[in-house]
Amino acid sequence: MPLLTQWANTLRRLHWRRGLRAGIAVLAAMLVCRYLGKPMGWAALGGFEAILVDNGGPYRSRWTTMLTVLIGGAIACIVGSLAAAPLWLAIVATALFCFVTTFARVLTNQLASTSVIILVLYFAGFGGTTHTLAGAFSSAAAYVLGGLWAAALSLFLWPLDPFRPARLGVADCYTMLAAFTSQVHATTPDSAARQTERVRMHELQRRMRLGMESARVAIGATGARITARTLRARSLTVLLETADLLFAGTIRWTELLESTSNEESQAAMTDALKWLERAELVIAAALRQRPSDDGSSFAPEGSHSIEHLHKRAQKLRALEESTEPLIAHLVQEERDALLNVEVAFEAIRALWSGVEPRIQPSGKAPRDTRSLLSRSGEMVAETSWRSIPDAARANWTLRSVMMRHALRMLIVGAVDVMLMRLVHISHGSWLGMTSIIVLQPSGSGTLRRGVQRVAGTIAGGILAAVLAAGIHSQEGLIAVVTVTSVFTLATYAVDYAWYCFFLTPTFVLLSLPHLRDWHFAGVRIGMTLLGAGVAVLAMRLLWPEKDRMELKRLLARGALADAAYVRAMLRFWNALESASSDTDRIAADRTVLAPARRACGLALNDAEEALDRIMLEPRVPLASGGRWEEALTFVTYLRRMTRAVTTLAALGQGDQDSRVRAERVAARLDALGERLDRALAIQTSNTLKQEPTTQPEAASGEETPVEHQLRRLERQTNVMEKTAVVLVQESR
Repeated sequence: MPLLTQWANTLRRLHWRRGLRAGIAVLAAMLVCRYLGKPMGWAALGGFEAILVDNGGPYRSRWTTMLTVLIGGAIACIVGSLAAAPLWLAIVATALFCFVTTFARVLTNQLASTSVIILVLYFAGFGGTTHTLAGAFSSAAAYVLGGLWAAALSLFLWPLDPFRPARLGVADCYTMLAAFTSQVHATTPDSAARQTERVRMHELQRRMRLGMESARVAIGATGARITARTLRARSLTVLLETADLLFAGTIRWTELLESTSNEESQAAMTDALKWLERAELVIAAALRQRPSDDGSSFAPEGSHSIEHLHKRAQKLRALEESTEPLIAHLVQEERDALLNVEVAFEAIRALWSGVEPRIQPSGKAPRDTRSLLSRSGEMVAETSWRSIPDAARANWTLRSVMMRHALRMLIVGAVDVMLMRLVHISHGSWLGMTSIIVLQPSGSGTLRRGVQRVAGTIAGGILAAVLAAGIHSQEGLIAVVTVTSVFTLATYAVDYAWYCFFLTPTFVLLSLPHLRDWHFAGVRIGMTLLGAGVAVLAMRLLWPEKDRMELKRLLARGALADAAYVRAMLRFWNALESASSDTDRIAADRTVLAPARRACGLALNDAEEALDRIMLEPRVPLASGGRWEEALTFVTYLRRMTRAVTTLAALGQGDQDSRVRAERVAARLDALGERLDRALAIQTSNTLKQEPTTQPEAASGEETPVEHQLRRLERQTNVMEKTAVVLVQESR
């Protein structure tokens, strides 16, 4: 019964739309090749892989990812086909290609999500039957054409958004939040209906908590590759956490409203609540349906920002002149709410446009330091080409998880080539494909992936043998491959063993030397067993990763790296006091800020890699069996913290109060990292939950950009501390 229940749950979670798109793409490619009298394998492979890497979301990011796998796969096909002989060239070329392609994962998100597929295509070309230049280009062209057809289907004819359930779940949270806000100002404190309204508000609070929990799970259950590195996932995570902060703030406003009978204070608070309700409804609407302008109205000078941020900031400055004590407290509370709404608007724009706030180089001064929103206006694409050199330098060390993994891949690739020559079996390239797929940056991940791959392949090989024995025509083969392609892609993000089960007959049938050769399935099984053994042995012998790969420890290292970056910013400010020219400023940036910034990048890359592996296998729990959605939130805010510190450093020298507050943030991050690192020794999670937070005094006059960024740092630290409470509890 438990097995039947597991199967039923798996069937309910299948991604049928993605599977059907893959089936249509593969079917069309095979039919065209059949009509032209060409081999079907490479064209079908192009269509399959293009659908596999499609994460949904903005067209720009989807297209660049597909283009990366098509161009990279074509290059891999050509290089692999031409490097097959002599043996010394095959070993050297394979080792170098495996190293470069694996290390490239740290450079861009597109390469991170496609590098393994590119290596698979290298071994497909290496083990193919054509090793001439003309044949290699012909195979590459068929692959690219099949992939372009699949891209057209995926982007224009049948678009897919794997984050849609999560997006609608977050939208429901903002809708309920707006309803709760409206209830706060619906009646006055002395109204006879107040008790009834309070009961309704308690019910809304309960529904809001349940809704946020449901949305959090939906984000984590999204069937997308490299979820932790996907801008859409990060944006939804920020929106959900912001909703939680706005919810807590609204509850505080409820208490303020009920604690006063002063008409001026009541009027000011009611007006603020009505503004907040309108902003929350705008966010909910933008989450439910793509804005016609792709989120441009949420830009700093967009219509929504002008209406809900700029105008409100002006009204807030007018309130500062009031002498009513409660209004002075409200001004500080509303500043926090204004910041949260601004963060939500940034996330909405990033969600639909595929761009996010820019990290301005610290050697340059901001163009505008007057506006409250001055630092949020610049946006760049999710992959910034200027960040590639920094990412490469940060990971060019054996301390980097990805550097060690790339070196493992180098050795495994060379060993696979020698074994393929030794066994001398047709389609021995399946050995190399299995090794590079099974080999993960962590020992537990490699073993788990190896078991799933072997189990799925053995069962799928038996099915492939049965199907091969029963298929009598090319038309029948095309029909069966189409069906298995549908199931392969439908199960990919649900269960890797099931994915391998359907993947095996798909590619065994595509690779049959001739019809009804059912023995060929045995080659697939044998090569899979040997390849998985090579991968597991390599992880055992080459830089075995154990405790260092534990996600909690990587998150702790990220928090400590951000703390060091904050202190590096303070040293940079001190250096600016004695700087006499731009040359001195640039030198201070290179010697003080750059090393800390690279350390943050390295820690973030490692944490994201670990989290991505977990999120691609939803049934695998985090560390000791707890939830891992909080880890996604923590990683997201690590990234935002690094960006905020970079921006704050660019604003120039802070005053003494700013430096004290920045040092407090660094101390809190240090404590956070140390407690995560020794979570098993923590007696109670309340210690972390009660970490003192620094609430700045209400500033008079217009808020400065430095003050604005400091409050962002403090807010982000609060979110990370709250998230760490759950992570600590799960490790006890």
